[in-house]
Amino acid sequence: MKQLALLLSIFCLGLAFTQPVSAQVRVTPTPQLEVEIVPAPTATVSTAPAEIATPSAILEQRIQEKQATDITESVGGKKDALVAFLDENPIEQLAWHNFFQTAIRQAVQKGLPPNIVVLFILFPIIASIIAASRHLVGLQGFGIYIPAVLSVAFVSTGVVTGIVIFISVLLAATAFRNLIKILKLQYLPRTALLLWGVSLSILSLLILSTIWGVISFLTINIFPFLIIILLTENFMESQLTTSSSQLFQLTIETLAIAVACSLMIGFEPIQKFVLVWPELTIAAVALFNFLMGRYSGLRLLEYIRFRSILDK
Repeated sequence: MKQLALLLSIFCLGLAFTQPVSAQVRVTPTPQLEVEIVPAPTATVSTAPAEIATPSAILEQRIQEKQATDITESVGGKKDALVAFLDENPIEQLAWHNFFQTAIRQAVQKGLPPNIVVLFILFPIIASIIAASRHLVGLQGFGIYIPAVLSVAFVSTGVVTGIVIFISVLLAATAFRNLIKILKLQYLPRTALLLWGVSLSILSLLILSTIWGVISFLTINIFPFLIIILLTENFMESQLTTSSSQLFQLTIETLAIAVACSLMIGFEPIQKFVLVWPELTIAAVALFNFLMGRYSGLRLLEYIRFRSILDK
């Protein structure tokens, strides 16, 4: 009997201790319910499409897309693509014909953007093409430096957007030049006031493009704008020595040369070729300019112009 009483007492004690435990087990679901209710963040996911549709989100997406394809950007997808291309085309060992390529690869591994290397190799090619268009073909344009710089700016802005900006700058410069001429100022203050007017015009263009929702102008870096604006001084100097018809012809030829060079810079096979064969590219550019400099005959347009005389 004593043993039975002892067992009953132990059983009752066990019920007494297990009852609060069961109560605690019943209470625990409340925190579980709170944890399960945490899917509140998932509710915010439903609002994501509305946020993506905002102008700032669209602009950010366009900027990222532009950085992924713009070779003038030191960060972005173009840099990663060129780095991956170098990794896919390793060189065996250092030799006399690949010493520069080896140095470039070591610099890229230490952080030098390969697209910057490509631009520095391509820029002499651009200058050579512009020189050939003037020395061999007979085109004029605004010298060599203006089309070369414009071509790089067009790569960053895009051809259509760059042409619109360039024409807007020229129109604003012409209008403000005629207004400033009335004031009869000296050269340097007149030039500074001209840049003041052109800068205000471009700022107005950006404000209007923002209001009208034209995102193409908003994704452009500040440096292409500054490059195009600073070229107005050369344009104004050309206006002093040439007529309106000649100035229009020079502008069209400059745009044509700059667009052609910008398309060449943006052509990916050319970018990869000059990155893999820098020694060959540099030597070929030097040899081409040397041979072109030795030529002293008529230009192609002069042959066409004086063909009737030459036939006699």
